[in-house]
Amino acid sequence: MTDTKCAICKGNGIIELLGSECPFCNGTGEPNKPAKSYLDSHICQCILLDRKRCPLCGKRCHHDTPNKPKILLTPE
Repeated sequence: MTDTKCAICKGNGIIELLGSECPFCNGTGEPNKPAKSYLDSHICQCILLDRKRCPLCGKRCHHDTPNKPKILLTPE
């Protein structure tokens, strides 16, 4: 079974966090290999939100698991 939506914007054509057009599907919402590959190997984007769940994949972030990083960076 193949996906019918872009893996990054979930078929909306817009990246919600940024309010901009999805660069992977060019705003069409159609599935593509680069988006799927990026999602499979992306680094956690939790720094954009609450450091609990990744906004891209929805998985628990490394900050909220026993594998916490030794150095936490703050925006200060």
